[in-house]
Amino acid sequence: MRISDEYRLEDIIDIKEFMQILNSFITATGYGAVFIDANGESALIPSTYGCEYCKIVQSDPEGRRRCMESMNKAGRLAAQIGEPYISRCHAGLIEFAAPIVFKDIYLGSISCGPVLLWECDDTAAEEFIRLTQDLNIDHQALLKAGKQLSILSGRAVQAAAELLFITTNHICHTGIITLQQRKELNEQQSKLAEIIFEKKKAEERIKYLEERAKESEYPIDRENELLSRVRMGDRTGAKEILNELLGIVFLRSGGNMELIKARVLELVIVISRAAVEGGAQLDKLLGLNYSFVSSLSGISQFEEICSWTVNVLNTFLDTVYESRNIKNARLLSDAMRYINENYNRNLTLESVAQHVYISPFYLSHMFKEELGFTFLEYLTKLRIEEAKKLLMEKDMTIIEVASEVGYEDAGYFSKVFKKYTGISPAQYRKNNYR
Repeated sequence: MRISDEYRLEDIIDIKEFMQILNSFITATGYGAVFIDANGESALIPSTYGCEYCKIVQSDPEGRRRCMESMNKAGRLAAQIGEPYISRCHAGLIEFAAPIVFKDIYLGSISCGPVLLWECDDTAAEEFIRLTQDLNIDHQALLKAGKQLSILSGRAVQAAAELLFITTNHICHTGIITLQQRKELNEQQSKLAEIIFEKKKAEERIKYLEERAKESEYPIDRENELLSRVRMGDRTGAKEILNELLGIVFLRSGGNMELIKARVLELVIVISRAAVEGGAQLDKLLGLNYSFVSSLSGISQFEEICSWTVNVLNTFLDTVYESRNIKNARLLSDAMRYINENYNRNLTLESVAQHVYISPFYLSHMFKEELGFTFLEYLTKLRIEEAKKLLMEKDMTIIEVASEVGYEDAGYFSKVFKKYTGISPAQYRKNNYR
């Protein structure tokens, strides 16, 4: 673990957002939390922080020095072991620290506490006095403040420390995610421009869409497919369909921003429902919906609405993953991305596991335990969804569709397709071909 001037906290995260995170943590848990930088100084103190015990101890310069030394040591040890570190401070209280590390560079830590593991009885009071007797402070006031501290069980302390660690992981990953989102936004804007251009040129397609508008505002089947992708946690597939729907919304609205906002808001609501069906917590999404709706009102450009909508989708999918408690999100995400890009090949559990450098047994366990379905179920569902789209192409035979989605045997493909949809590929084409 390195300590360097290459990055600072403000380089990777918005400080205002960071303070909101700390204040929310303090409000939710009732414990104090401060940011200690790599030099061992309390660089950021939330407005809700108010530990009277610590304020009394730190009113003496030597007491403050010892506090900073205790918190700095705990933060560095947490960074070394890669997990939250629970320790006893110089004044006899329990505190815990979680490191903030960005690209293997130690930026500091969030120190939380103090709390007690026991009642503030006479023995504890004597201990407080003994440990701080050389400080020029009001010891009676200190004992009174000590009686106000939270008393937690060992399990509760461990849980709070793990929550703090999750919080710092979010902070560390935000910087990387922000860079990725910028890249994705540029790609999304480019694809969106292509979609709009193609749709403006395709007069017959526009005419068809206008006729369909008499029955529904936009293609319901594509919206249903988007919701299916959200439930599956397929980020890439969901974004692709979302881009298409945004292009249709733009064309249908005639550039009227209020109409665009209204239609996009309806879309966000149904996406949030799909996220709940995919495992996200309803109460958390309600809070996100309120926050997103508030920010939408201040947007005046279509490009900003597109960025806003993709951000909503990303956040909802993140919530789906968080609610499923995916411990190996990166490995599982890499595996799913590889499957999405190569579903039409002869994929096996072993070949996908080899691609992400883990054992087939471990990959199979992750799919079943973390996502609730098997590797084969995910691959089959993806192939069937792609087959549905290809069946809409009048110039492709059933045999060609089967081969295109990874089935060499068209008979077996038809059997699998009917199992998942209830009808044969030929009947599906007949029912849906326009």
